[in-house]
Amino acid sequence: MEQTANYPIQMISVTSTLGDMTPLKFRYENEAHELITVKVDDVCARKELSLGYGGSIIYTCASSLDEQRILYELRYEVGSHKWIFGGRLN
Repeated sequence: MEQTANYPIQMISVTSTLGDMTPLKFRYENEAHELITVKVDDVCARKELSLGYGGSIIYTCASSLDEQRILYELRYEVGSHKWIFGGRLN
């Protein structure tokens, strides 16, 4: 998983009956043009930002990679309905 990024991603998520989204798994293409699939083990935090066109929802998530817990950021852009991988936090 890349340390810093801002990759558009393909996302599999679930949406509750109240409209709350939970990311489950995503895939992105890294700089070497490899497709990387990541299973989201835990959503640690969720924050809404009201900047610009529709705002964003920022998710701090965790996954296991080579027996290490990796924290990273995912961003959902409300106005464009796009998901962005924001990179590793640790």
